[in-house]
Amino acid sequence: MKYLLIYLLAFSTALIADDWSLDGHLKYNLANIHYERDNVNAVNGSQSLRDNSFHFRLKAEKRWSVWDAKIHYEILALYGDTQKKVQAGTLSKDEHRLFKLTKKLGNSDKLDAVQRLDRFYLGYNGEQLVIRFGRQTVSWGNGLIFHPLDIFTPFSPVDINKNYKTGDDMLYGQWLFENDDDLQMILLPRRNLKNNQIENEQSSLAFKYHGRYQKEWDFDFALARHFDENVLGFGLSRDVYEAIWRFDVTATHLKDGNTVVSLITNMDYSWVWFEHNSYGYIEYFHNGVGETQVDRYPEPALQTRLERGEVYTRGKDYLGTGIQIELTPLFNFYTSSIVNLYDKSGIFQIRGIYDLDQDLQLIAWLDVPYGNKGSEFGGIPIDDKYIAPGQKVSIRLTYYF
Repeated sequence: MKYLLIYLLAFSTALIADDWSLDGHLKYNLANIHYERDNVNAVNGSQSLRDNSFHFRLKAEKRWSVWDAKIHYEILALYGDTQKKVQAGTLSKDEHRLFKLTKKLGNSDKLDAVQRLDRFYLGYNGEQLVIRFGRQTVSWGNGLIFHPLDIFTPFSPVDINKNYKTGDDMLYGQWLFENDDDLQMILLPRRNLKNNQIENEQSSLAFKYHGRYQKEWDFDFALARHFDENVLGFGLSRDVYEAIWRFDVTATHLKDGNTVVSLITNMDYSWVWFEHNSYGYIEYFHNGVGETQVDRYPEPALQTRLERGEVYTRGKDYLGTGIQIELTPLFNFYTSSIVNLYDKSGIFQIRGIYDLDQDLQLIAWLDVPYGNKGSEFGGIPIDDKYIAPGQKVSIRLTYYF
């Protein structure tokens, strides 16, 4: 709490200072979710649930000389039928972070609301050296849907809003070589939730070297001590017949002595179809800690990463595809799908994005999971019931200022 008060005071000071860039957004989301009667997410026998969410973000950013600073204040609120049953814990509470920059605003059977600082850092930008300390984000890897090389709070593969990753408290450094290669470093301390102490086994130290070979190949080498495990990563990308091909692979030495390998490979391409700008992609993902049998989904290595938000799927192999078509300059249509290649279950998404005004955007989308009972998306058995995502219809209105 004391950290939040200190940083809110600093944020107030930033708002009245000169030369700060100020902007932000307001988002309101309405979702209706339908579950089968034997789904454990059907609360009190109700199969159709309605949820409301609200997101306010105010951004203050400034650059002067070789320095830059960024402060993002946000209010997050969830109100609805599934708040306690399904959405509990989706709002970041900072329990494991170095600084406690989140304060609860409301909590009831249907309501969960917090205010927090999602960005708060000071950065130095020299000719070759870049250093940032504080709450910030870093994204590594070439994944379009899945992100095995991005071990720091990656996006969910079904998340349609990927503008802002949740910030973490870290020290970030980058050294820029004269040949345009660079070396990045991340030191991310975390707390043990049992004793609230910063511990090495809960923290991460990672390095990544990015370079180019013969002006055609982009490559990455990554090495990390992530929690209490060692991670080695490698990535490649290059142009292939006007498309872009990417590849990432990681090898993680688990604390039980085993080594697991995860990888993605994808390709995306843009074209004009009947005078409409179009874009498509395809991606294969192999989850090293995933399982091919439903009864093995509670395995410790998999369950740990699900709880940490590093992976979002339980299976071993997946295929993801997506297409975007610009029907008009103001309206874009999207379809995407993710398929578990072992049990043939998956999820299909359709969405449309319409720019109502320069600062006002409307998004509507539909999530349709499918599969047989006993599959990942069709229903994982729990006692005499099943757990699976529901059919979901959502509308989101966003105002930018």
